[in-house]
Amino acid sequence: MFLVVATAWSGGETKFYNAITDIPGIEVGHYTDKKALTGTTVILARGGAVGGVDVRGSAPGTRETDLLNPINLVDRVNAVVLSGGSAYGLAAADGVMTCLEDQGIGWPVGGDQVVPIVPSAILFDPGRCGTDFRVRPTAEFGLKACQAADSGPVAQGNVGAGMGARAGGLKGGIGTASTDIGDGVIVGAIVAVNAVGSTVNPDTGDFYAAFLEVDDEFDKLKDPHWSALKKSDFLLAKVDQSPGKNTTIAVVATNVELTKAQAQKIAQMAHDGMARAIRPSHTMFDGDTIFALGTGELSFDTLPGWGYAPSSVNRIGSAAADALSRAIVHAMLSAESVDDCMLSYCDAYPEACQDNDDDHKRKKPKHKKKP
Repeated sequence: MFLVVATAWSGGETKFYNAITDIPGIEVGHYTDKKALTGTTVILARGGAVGGVDVRGSAPGTRETDLLNPINLVDRVNAVVLSGGSAYGLAAADGVMTCLEDQGIGWPVGGDQVVPIVPSAILFDPGRCGTDFRVRPTAEFGLKACQAADSGPVAQGNVGAGMGARAGGLKGGIGTASTDIGDGVIVGAIVAVNAVGSTVNPDTGDFYAAFLEVDDEFDKLKDPHWSALKKSDFLLAKVDQSPGKNTTIAVVATNVELTKAQAQKIAQMAHDGMARAIRPSHTMFDGDTIFALGTGELSFDTLPGWGYAPSSVNRIGSAAADALSRAIVHAMLSAESVDDCMLSYCDAYPEACQDNDDDHKRKKPKHKKKP
């Protein structure tokens, strides 16, 4: 397995992003309100994608997830929205629907009319760090995120749904990662990390999921110096155990044709990546939700060695779990401290990030080229 890399062409050069946008047909856009510490992230599949979902947290906030049940009619989605704002933030999907309707994208319902299919999930960030509880994502957030979407590099950290995120006492955020698992099959993930649990082992200061690093993608992350670990007790004390004020939400995707049942199984397997990277996960106070998308560029039937669908789903689901774990680490490394309210990982454990260049949190990983 090696870092992805689906291709995007610009001036004849191949660009590799280590992002969910490495999957052809997938675009990502953010809209961020830095003052209110909230925002919205949209993952677009303008050509449609078969979708699945799996909810493991006990305090979820979701929209249009029932239609993803394999027994239900609609079999393709046009976008997935991840948003802050708690249940109020579900309104952001209205703006994405408007954006797509204006482009004629959606489920045809007769004549020239369409209904865009836009499942969504939210995390809790209202009122965080003393912000106004009544300022949260609206349809305008979704519209602007949709308008900003493209297939290029994905901004990470304090953007979109990750702007006001917090995880285990540290500043959370948006993260993404991808991988090519052979024969051109690409798997990617994007996540907004806002968990009760911690991504960091408080006894060592290391990321739980750092062992899954591919090609030095975490910028030569160092072992935290022992002197920094005295902060662990402080960080644990900052963990928010208030009911319903957390949630990690994510999308995993592949360029393979899937059934709704297969997509649902891949979403289920991807939760293992969350559990590897965040401890504890799926708590009573989290609404942990993962969507899975299959764009259908490739078919198991035409891929050498991929004909047996159950084994193929296993491979994609396993890769999705690993990509999600890596995306969670990227989210934490890319996050920036917010005043005295939320401390980033690199500020809490500076020895772990020292000697990396000043643009550590935005630096792109090295990639191996496809054979």
